[in-house]
Amino acid sequence: MTKHSDSSKHLQLVPHKNSSHLFDIKLQLEFQTRFIGKLDITDNGTLILNRRKEHILNKINAFGINYELLSDERIKFKWIKIFCEKDIYISTREYFLIKGKTFQFGNKGYELQNFVPLSELNILTIKKFEIAKNKQGYLFEEVS
Repeated sequence: MTKHSDSSKHLQLVPHKNSSHLFDIKLQLEFQTRFIGKLDITDNGTLILNRRKEHILNKINAFGINYELLSDERIKFKWIKIFCEKDIYISTREYFLIKGKTFQFGNKGYELQNFVPLSELNILTIKKFEIAKNKQGYLFEEVS
C-alpha cells in the first residue's frame, strides 16, 4: 500500500511533498480526520511517529499505536521509531502486535490502539525478542 489511492477502512497513505519514499498516514474517523505519522518505505519500511509526554498512557507508562495500522498487511513496514522530545524509542511492528496491550477508549476520536511500555521500546528488547522467537521456532521444526 504505497499509492495515494490505496486505503484501508480508515487509513490512507498520502505522498509526502518532494519525496518518493515518504508518506503521511491519514486517519479518517467518523468525527474527525488527523495525520498520525509518517511511513518511510525504504528498506523494510519504518513507521515514524512524533509524540509528546501527554501521549503517554500513564497507567502502564506506554505509547500507543493505531491497531488498524499495525495489523493492515497492505501497509508495509518492519520498524517503528517514536520521537518524544529528546528521546527516541525503537520497536518493531511484530513486537507491538504480539507484546502490546490493546485498549479502546470510549471518547470520540480515539480508536483501538496497542500500547507498549516505554521501558520495552529499545533495540535491546527487540534483539532479545528476535532471539527468543528464533529459538522457539526450532521447537516446532522436524528433526532429521
